[in-house]
Amino acid sequence: MDVNADPYTGGEMAYTYDLQVHTDASPCSNAAPADVVAAAVSRDLDGIAVTNHDTLAGVAAVRTTAPDELTVISGVEVSTTQGHLLALNVEEPPPQGDPLSVIEHVHDLGGVAILSHPFDRLREHYASNLDAIAAAVDAIEVRNSRCLRTRYNERARAFAREHDLPVTGASDAHFPMEIGRAYTTCERPLLEALQRGETSSGGRDRYLSGHAATKLHQLNESLGLNFTLSR
Repeated sequence: MDVNADPYTGGEMAYTYDLQVHTDASPCSNAAPADVVAAAVSRDLDGIAVTNHDTLAGVAAVRTTAPDELTVISGVEVSTTQGHLLALNVEEPPPQGDPLSVIEHVHDLGGVAILSHPFDRLREHYASNLDAIAAAVDAIEVRNSRCLRTRYNERARAFAREHDLPVTGASDAHFPMEIGRAYTTCERPLLEALQRGETSSGGRDRYLSGHAATKLHQLNESLGLNFTLSR
């Protein structure tokens, strides 16, 4: 389904999207596309963004598996010289680089650029040239369920408010069990809502067990074990 298409008819409806989901195309995840789709459908999401690290791999497999009522947005979690950046609605991965050049590349591709967990000091984060980045970026992720300290999300929300930027929420899921823990809501199709600044975020953060699961997965991969996390 096209991300701009409205699947509803009649009056206003609320849309719920998880705008950062990883699949087994990322080294941090073991989530098979079919399991990602099953989890998204079971949590009554209207859409997900597949955002593997620096690659579009995985998007096509999820789209092939998804039912018509689940919007699958093509995305990339791009590594910059500071923090991570979500490039949504792109058909090729933007090259890595400094934040401003990555944002420019995303826009050249017709995509939407969103700062991901921008002030999470336990992960890659943004610390310099913030006013210029704010002037260039399209939105700020203010609810990331993998932020272990609530103040990191609160700092992101304050930054978005200070710079009058739209907000988003996302699970940053590495495993199907995480999908939908945090999310973005809007009352019109996503890209239109972001352009209008009419999005909001919801869900939970401080998901310590998600980080533990990632470490187990990485150990599993490095030792060649056959351990699989349940959905």
